[in-house]
Amino acid sequence: MTATGKFFSAAILCLVVSSALGDEVSEGNYNVTAFCTVVQTGTNLASIVDCSTYYTCRSTGPVKNTCSSGYAFSVSTGTCTPVGQANCYYGVQNPCEGKTGESWVPVTGTCNQYYYCLDGVNKGQGSCKGTQEFDKLSQQCVYGNCNPGLVDTSGEPNLQSVCEVVPPGQYFGDTKNCQKWNYCQADGTLQTNDCATEAFDVQTRTCGYDTGNVCSRVTENDLGTASTVCTIKGEFQANANICGSYQICNGNSWVSNDCSYGYYYDTRSKSCQPRRTATPVEGCNRCQFATTTWVNAVNSTTCASYYYCNNGKATLQTCKEDFYFNESQQACLSTSNGFDQYVSNNGACYGATIDGGSTDEPADGTTDKPADTPDETTADDADGK
Repeated sequence: MTATGKFFSAAILCLVVSSALGDEVSEGNYNVTAFCTVVQTGTNLASIVDCSTYYTCRSTGPVKNTCSSGYAFSVSTGTCTPVGQANCYYGVQNPCEGKTGESWVPVTGTCNQYYYCLDGVNKGQGSCKGTQEFDKLSQQCVYGNCNPGLVDTSGEPNLQSVCEVVPPGQYFGDTKNCQKWNYCQADGTLQTNDCATEAFDVQTRTCGYDTGNVCSRVTENDLGTASTVCTIKGEFQANANICGSYQICNGNSWVSNDCSYGYYYDTRSKSCQPRRTATPVEGCNRCQFATTTWVNAVNSTTCASYYYCNNGKATLQTCKEDFYFNESQQACLSTSNGFDQYVSNNGACYGATIDGGSTDEPADGTTDKPADTPDETTADDADGK
């Protein structure tokens, strides 16, 4: 019988107290909400505060659950198991409880410290030398990249590795790169790679084309990193990388929010507006929600920069002098060819003017197609998406 099968009956004994959590859920530097965007819906994630609790990832975000008395969540099985079999040490008063004979268990929130246990009694604390890490499975110090100087002594929960909370044996994605996939081995070692030119689909756990919202999880925030601290409740700020995302300060930290499909966060109105008319933050990826190969980059000076979109990746390009990029026409056009009207109707170019205010633009209305453009320019996206 597999480990999963062995503990399946024990999982039935879990008393589940569930409540949908609307705001971003974080435990110290562990952003539970972010993790739920990179794992398959239904995945159970560990808590780094309390061994008796865990989170189930739903389409609406993480839902907190509680194991029944005498049980703790085991990340290795993804279920509640008897306390002595869970190998979990978060928030427990006696980390040596249930241990017989000599044993060594980790000090949570550190990568190199451990407790020495003797017949269930904590006999003292030690640490590995140099950059060695403490491995809780082999109960010994192993070669690694632990930096003792980075150990958090503030008392806040501190996630050291994504494999501390994600069950092993399943592929999951990343919040910074849509092509990247991760995999936790049984010993807690993280394996990572990418899908080359394809996107990693979290729900199917396979590489494929970026369709729909496959890459909407990409927020440029590291997994396990909580939102930046803030103090002004109700303050808004744009996501510097994702045009359709923004953050609101809840008085303590920034809470991530997403606009509806096809809408961007508009820096002028501080609200979500249709993609074409919104002026998002400069530098954000306007390939999001795009239905064309080339799209305007945010450029409030000349409207000459644009992106080549490939599976959500944006490669910046620039039209030659005295030309601007027209997203509907999928081409660089002379500034004498409808420049003012285009700028007034397309938020990405809000405030742009003809370079230097010159009126000596080419008079022939020529079109300069982007490199590798199709033979025929397209205007199949009437609203400029």
